Amino acid sequence: MLVVMAVGARARADTPAARLGAAFRAYDASDLAGARRAIAGVRDADVANRDYLQWLRGMLALRAGDTDAAAREFRHIDHASRFAPQVPWRLADCAWTRGDHGTAADAYARLIDAPGAGDVADVGTAMFRVADARHDAAAYRALLIAHPAHPLAAEAEARMLALGGVPLTDAERITRAQHLQDAHLWDEAVAELALVPAGTDHDYWLGITLFKMRRRYGDAGALLLAVYDKLPGATAPDAMFHGARALSRADRDDEAITWYRKLVERYPDSANAAEAQFLAGWLEFNRGHYKQAISPLERSLARYGHSKFAEDARWFLAMSHYFLDDLVAARRELTELSKHGGALEGGKGAYWLARLADRTGDADEAARGYRDVIAAHPMSWYALLAHARLAARNADVPAFGSADARARGPKLAATADEALASDPVIVRADELIAAGLHADAAAELERAEKPFLRAHDHAAAFATLLDRYRKAGDYFRPWMLAVSYCGAALDGPADGDARRWWENAYPRAYRDLVDKYQALGDNPDGYLYSIMRKESGFNPHDISYADAQGLLQMIPPTTERVAATIGIAYDPGKLYEPAYNVEVGSWYIGHLLHKFRMQIPIGAGSFNSGPKPVMKWLDQNGAREIDEFVELVPYTQTREYMKKVAENYARYRYLYAGEIYKQPIAIEHYVVDQLTY
Repeated sequence: MLVVMAVGARARADTPAARLGAAFRAYDASDLAGARRAIAGVRDADVANRDYLQWLRGMLALRAGDTDAAAREFRHIDHASRFAPQVPWRLADCAWTRGDHGTAADAYARLIDAPGAGDVADVGTAMFRVADARHDAAAYRALLIAHPAHPLAAEAEARMLALGGVPLTDAERITRAQHLQDAHLWDEAVAELALVPAGTDHDYWLGITLFKMRRRYGDAGALLLAVYDKLPGATAPDAMFHGARALSRADRDDEAITWYRKLVERYPDSANAAEAQFLAGWLEFNRGHYKQAISPLERSLARYGHSKFAEDARWFLAMSHYFLDDLVAARRELTELSKHGGALEGGKGAYWLARLADRTGDADEAARGYRDVIAAHPMSWYALLAHARLAARNADVPAFGSADARARGPKLAATADEALASDPVIVRADELIAAGLHADAAAELERAEKPFLRAHDHAAAFATLLDRYRKAGDYFRPWMLAVSYCGAALDGPADGDARRWWENAYPRAYRDLVDKYQALGDNPDGYLYSIMRKESGFNPHDISYADAQGLLQMIPPTTERVAATIGIAYDPGKLYEPAYNVEVGSWYIGHLLHKFRMQIPIGAGSFNSGPKPVMKWLDQNGAREIDEFVELVPYTQTREYMKKVAENYARYRYLYAGEIYKQPIAIEHYVVDQLTY
């Protein structure tokens, strides 16, 4: 779709919209002359997005040194424009470029401390210019500390010293290390701390940095636990808590539990105490020490019953009793849990209550429980399990719990209402789409969503918005709109208006790429969409804390190995290209699914955690049934990921293949092959 639209935009190169798009693309490619040629003769009155034209003319004039022309363009930009927050920064740039450094420095100084400054400007360069204009060693110093990774930081340090400034203190270097850590520049943070003598503050921040960079957990724990009692205020329990967590991640659970208990005893009201108390029990459960888990989990509920860890404490307490065959106690905790809302909270409690009934031989109660889960939380992980349990009894239950289930949710027109095309919001979006500025079109639509919906009939307005988002190549916002405004439609059959909501909530995003590459791996139809929806929400520019990138959230080191295997090149940044991301992701994800014998939740879990942990879990618990196996997955993120991808897959199969996905209860072992990364 995007290729066709881009070709169309080039074919109509004589239109103002196409020329505007060509100019922006040339500017982004640093072809300033080409950008000027593209918009030569285009007037404000020729385009609906005059602020885009004004912004680009201003930037071109500024780059050419014509600061008067640039300032005129910037001042004409409407205050409601998305470019408006950048205008004062650009006016300061104009003053700087024409040599009025004092005026520019005063403007930068006011802007630097404004909320959100870092979102719209290069604050580091502004700080450097303030220091340069004022010959101020302290201002250079401020830049050095606040923006240690900035390209001008080294020059700032040289100028600071030349002006008589003293070298950075140990405390300032520690602050620099904190900023480097915030930017996930872990190695740089460690290098900065290496310039500071060992001591309490140094050891604390080095320990925190090692912990967050996910390396040398044993060293991190030793550093933090050696200094916690020398630290002030809330930093002391924080150090103890992260030290204990580091020990746990270094597979030293007995020591971690001891430290968690010490933390609760010494700092019972600290911000970390509730989690520490819960983890003391969870670690026992995670090791299969169900009896030893009960007491700390009970204390977690008794002492911190209103914390965000209470629900998990109750769940693991229930399952501890369950695995110890104390079904009366398990029922008590599960009954409390089932009172919660949500498929992964209340649905979990209700499903496992039905499983308890199964174990005690009460077949009728179990069947009622399974049916209730399906009706209350259709197509959720627990509904899939309930269907499987009922199918084993030869009970055929419809997907939504009853044969006469009706589609739900608000109206959604079948097609965009072109009568709304004259609304300024749509006019602007259509022009940007015609210009090939798809991301900008989507951004303008999102900014105007609420007033546009207020101004028009919802059924027609939603259809028009969703249509334009799709034409702009944006699948994320339609998904969010469908879930946020019309979640009820997704809990019933995909008929009529509801089907249209379903198709926006579960789109076949980038279908041409998925169709082209999914056969590189053993990917059943719908599986890659299920992963993509969970991983990135169909955002090709997404990046995770762990540096997973793009649509399928591939990690660079893994991608390098995949690229070498399938014979394509790799270089940094390629993963943000949808075609490349889907190509390497399809191979890797599909081969993982094959390794784990096409078992959707297990294959998905291996993509989330890597295959080695899943192989270990299968070796330990592979004789159990799938419901118990998943609940025993020790990584919380992976455990919930497995459940959600299975639900996504079931919904894609239902919507596009007209099939009810049947989740197997029995587990198969993995294929022994070379794919262990």
